[in-house]
Amino acid sequence: MERSAFRSRQDRAFPYVAILPAVAVIILVGLIPAIHTFVLSLESYELIHPPAKFIGLSNYLDLLFNNPRYLHALSFTVLFALAATGLELVGGFIIAYLLADRDVSHVYSSLIRTLLMVPFVVAPIAVSYTFKTLIYDQTFGYLSYFLRLLALPPFNLFHGTVNPTVGILVMEVILRAPFIAIVVYAGLSSIDPEISYAADIDGASSLQKIVRIVLPIILPILIVAAVLRFMDALKMFDEIYVLTAGGPGYTTENVSLFAVTQAFSYFHMGYAAAAAFVFLILVIILVSYFMRAFR
Repeated sequence: MERSAFRSRQDRAFPYVAILPAVAVIILVGLIPAIHTFVLSLESYELIHPPAKFIGLSNYLDLLFNNPRYLHALSFTVLFALAATGLELVGGFIIAYLLADRDVSHVYSSLIRTLLMVPFVVAPIAVSYTFKTLIYDQTFGYLSYFLRLLALPPFNLFHGTVNPTVGILVMEVILRAPFIAIVVYAGLSSIDPEISYAADIDGASSLQKIVRIVLPIILPILIVAAVLRFMDALKMFDEIYVLTAGGPGYTTENVSLFAVTQAFSYFHMGYAAAAAFVFLILVIILVSYFMRAFR
């Protein structure tokens, strides 16, 4: 009897013991740095002029009411993440749907699968340098070369506000759409072929099958993939830093680049921590809103 009660207590405790390592990692990697960042954001801490001085919410008030550069970084970060996620969903779905088509995959399956794996084995910073030097370079880039063949002016990555944003967006979509494609392909592979056969018998077109059958079935998968990509796009740093460094001016500066600049160029550690913490709260609100909206 005692042994049975002991085993029952072990069974009840096992789930908590099993998740203990994950909880410990979350606390060490997520919760403790977040608390430290919040404490630092309440201080005026210059890295080259210690010690820190407590100033309360002054950093937050200055960021939100006296710093248009930070407000621009916030808006650019969110709008860019929305645009990138939307384009990646469309591109990833098209790739996955073609890969799931037997006629297409029978001929090009190996090539498509190989291309989908390339972004996962290449560092984003290497891809960024490749785009900057071999594709977007105004003098020697392939894009400018083909534009000249069409009697068009060469592409200048730093001209105006549209070119740099579009340049980063195109590279981000090419780099990240394969993730969406792989996730969506897994969802498409789980659809019972009999459903598609029944739709063919009823005379449904390809577009009707996509809208009325495929999308409703894989919608939960699309939502998860979209949220993951949206969160990843919000914290993007490498690609923007390499391609434009936030320029021209601070046109393409996002929150990550803004915080790094404040911390390690101007040495305003408390100010940078406040910028990061405001962004953290914004990300939590946005992700919670999207999860509730699509539930």
